[in-house]
Amino acid sequence: MSLFRVITSRVERKLALLLSLVSVLALSILGYLAVQTVTLARQQNVAELEWQLTNQSVDRLRKFIDDKIENFRIVVADPNVNAIGYEQQTFILEGHLAGDSSLVELSFIQPTDGFETARVVRGYDKPIHRVLGLDEPAVAAALKGENYFGPVFFSDNEPRIVLASPVTNQQGVVIGLLRGEANLTTVSPLVAQANLGESGYLYVVDQSGRVIASSSVLSNRLSRGTDLKRQPFVSQVLSTGLAPALNTATIYNSNIAREKVFAVGRTIPKFGWAVVVEWPEAEAMAVVSEVVGRLVAGTFILLLALVIVSLWLARKITKPLRQLTTAAAQIGQGKFDVVLPTASQDEVGELARSFGTMTQGLKELERLKDEFVFIAAHELRTPVTAIRGYAEMLGDASKDLPEQAKEFVTRLQQSGGRLAILVNDLLEVARSQAGRLKVQTSPQDIVAIISATLAELKSLADEKKHIIVFSPPPQLPQVMADKDKLQEVLVNLVGNAIKYTPPQGKVEVGLRIEGDSVVTWVKDNGIGITAEDQAKLFQRFFRVESDETRNIQGTGLGLFIVRQIIEHMNGRIWVESTKGQGSTFLFTLLAGDFLEPE
Repeated sequence: MSLFRVITSRVERKLALLLSLVSVLALSILGYLAVQTVTLARQQNVAELEWQLTNQSVDRLRKFIDDKIENFRIVVADPNVNAIGYEQQTFILEGHLAGDSSLVELSFIQPTDGFETARVVRGYDKPIHRVLGLDEPAVAAALKGENYFGPVFFSDNEPRIVLASPVTNQQGVVIGLLRGEANLTTVSPLVAQANLGESGYLYVVDQSGRVIASSSVLSNRLSRGTDLKRQPFVSQVLSTGLAPALNTATIYNSNIAREKVFAVGRTIPKFGWAVVVEWPEAEAMAVVSEVVGRLVAGTFILLLALVIVSLWLARKITKPLRQLTTAAAQIGQGKFDVVLPTASQDEVGELARSFGTMTQGLKELERLKDEFVFIAAHELRTPVTAIRGYAEMLGDASKDLPEQAKEFVTRLQQSGGRLAILVNDLLEVARSQAGRLKVQTSPQDIVAIISATLAELKSLADEKKHIIVFSPPPQLPQVMADKDKLQEVLVNLVGNAIKYTPPQGKVEVGLRIEGDSVVTWVKDNGIGITAEDQAKLFQRFFRVESDETRNIQGTGLGLFIVRQIIEHMNGRIWVESTKGQGSTFLFTLLAGDFLEPE
């Protein structure tokens, strides 16, 4: 704010406004033209990418269908299909069935009456022979010497088609028909990896608009057999064969992506299937957002140059401004005894006086903070220690006191303990904030430290009838830690688990090795922590506020201190919890050498 007031004073204000207006106007025009150019170019590029993927997929599917039909043709040496014999017919059919995993069934059909002379069905030993009739579409087409590729139908939620082809002898005479059903689930691998970016996808529909296959991106959103005929864009593609015009893309709200998408589509000639590609606009146009971001950055750079020019002019005009800038820099470094040029009665002098007032306020705040830390360190600890000492003396002599007096003594001891914890926590936080937290790491036996901590907290757990479980692995390295600080961390975490778990609960402590670290975890089956509270759990003075925690004493500093200690020991701490299902606190420490076996 002070810099802005300096450059807008009198002559500087006119210069700054003029330069700002010219810069903003020029940058706005250039930015608008740049954004429009990039947007149009990107839209064209997106359309080209979508058409490229569409055409590749159409060619791949067309080749798949053509190969399927071509492999279906049979030429036999016998002049009559019946002369082949039932066993040989079955052998031929079974060979085709074994060679093509997509085939479900195959049959030889007499051209005279449409009767199946041999039939094999995958999974059936003795399928029933049928009379299909000469007017059955597949039979009729094959009788004309044509290959037949029927419309898609669904069986057991799987897309299938009927294929038929004439069986000819070596002279090209039709002596029988070959009819079969193929499972189109083998189409899925052809398009599974047909993606654009991370969210663009492709799907294939039959002539009725039902989904045959789709990209793997849609595996959880679009199932085979879904009817998309009512989708306007799919209907347009099926009816026109191509949508929109080549090398352009339609933008519409997709019911599949549930957002705006760029879409193109075309049908596969002769077969009636359609391939549709959709790419969410947000991802497809992300590059435009990047360009806008760079444009904004460029704008700030140019504005910074303008500020520098304005400052140069201002410093040429008035010397007090330079003095004020130097003084402001010194204040920013914490030097609050700087002398400001306040004699001037213009805007510079007014600003200098405001700086002086602010400096005095900052100086007073710094003094109050130092005074508070001093009082907490040297004044609060002494009376708290005395209070606790007298309370202990009263407790030792309370056996002859009335019951009400005993209760008062107990409350005094508890309150004194809580006050001591608060004072210690405040001092610990002050040391940490001032960079004076002393942590000296060395190889430590973490199993022994945990065992000692659990023994120390056993009475607290027994009061709430908790079960504490600790089963360390047989082979575990030492950890690099400060023994006292590590025990402080464990007391806090295990103590919290005991406090925040309802009576007759369970607290587990465990260890495991992960890479070059040892992970320690403390798990309870207590009240749990919401995801919102987990994000703030390691902040100063934060406590989870709920009906379950209202009567549990705490300062809100323990976990903050724990995090500071762990991080000073080159570790990391985090929590995993579900509300109502307990919490697990985990922290890592660098592993040292393995202990020598006793």
